[in-house]
Amino acid sequence: MQTNNKEDNMQTNKEISDQLFDSANAITKVSTTASLYGRLLAVKDMQIHLLKEEKLLQDKIEREESR
Repeated sequence: MQTNNKEDNMQTNKEISDQLFDSANAITKVSTTASLYGRLLAVKDMQIHLLKEEKLLQDKIEREESR
């Protein structure tokens, strides 16, 4: 009987270990994805900033050329 109990405990421990590993793996994937989205948003923000600066410079050039 004790052997069965040990085997059951080992199986339960393995299942718990597998679940913890899967959970840790999922957290790592989510963290990586979130980091990539953060970087993407930073690039998009920089694009918007650069487009605004480009527009301001084009307006200044047009004003200078029309003098």
